[in-house]
Amino acid sequence: MIKMPDDLRATAHLVDYEPLTLDEDHLSALSKKWESAATYFRNQADWPKSQPGTVWDPQSSWVRGHDRPLDAFVDFYENYPRKHCYSVAAQAPPVAGALNNIAGIVVSHKRAAYQALEAARNDLSRGGHLFGPKYLKVFGAHLYLPGVEGAYEEDVDADFATVDALREQLRQLNQRTQDSIDAQVKIIEQAGAALDRVADNAAQATTVLPDGPQTVSSGAPSTYEHWVEHGR
Repeated sequence: MIKMPDDLRATAHLVDYEPLTLDEDHLSALSKKWESAATYFRNQADWPKSQPGTVWDPQSSWVRGHDRPLDAFVDFYENYPRKHCYSVAAQAPPVAGALNNIAGIVVSHKRAAYQALEAARNDLSRGGHLFGPKYLKVFGAHLYLPGVEGAYEEDVDADFATVDALREQLRQLNQRTQDSIDAQVKIIEQAGAALDRVADNAAQATTVLPDGPQTVSSGAPSTYEHWVEHGR
C-alpha cells in the first residue's frame, strides 16, 4: 500500500487534503480471489462429468428413457446446479476486473496527489516566501502581512496562488478518481444483481424437490442410490 510521505502531511493539511484510505494491495488480492472463484465454480459444475462410473461416463450403460428417476436427476443436474455454477462463474471475471481496475485507479490517484503536494511544498518552502520552511498557518483572503520577516508582497501573492492552485488540482483529481471508481462499482453491482438472480433461480429449482433445498446433499456421490436419493 502506498502511503503518504510524512514530509507532505503539512502541505496536505494546508489545503485540507485527505489521502485515500483504500488499500490497493487488498483490492488486488480480492481480484485474484474472484479469478480463483471462477475456476472453482466451473470445476464444480463439471466435476461429476469427470468421474468414472457416472451416467456421464462414455462407457456408461445408461440410456435415457429406461430409468425415469435417473433421467429426472440428469435433467435436474444439468439445470441446477451445473447451469447455476456456470452462471456464478460468469460473473466472477467482471468483478475481478473491476476490483483490479479500482486498485489501479487508487495507485494513479496517490501518485498524482503526492507529486502535486511535493511540487507545492518545494515551491512554498523557498526562502523569502510567506510560508517558508515551516509553513506559517495562514488561511483566508489574499493579503500582505507586514512584519513577517523575509516575506515580500509578490512572494506572498505567489504563495497564496500556489495554495489555491493545489487545492483546485486536488479537488479535480478527487472528482476524477471518484467518477472512475463509481464506474467500476456499477460493474460490481451489476454482477451482484446477476448473482442474486442466480440465487433466486436456485431456490425455485430446489423447492420442487421432495424435501426442498435440503435434498441436495453436500456429500460426495459414491453410489447410484446416493445420486438418486440426494441429487449429488
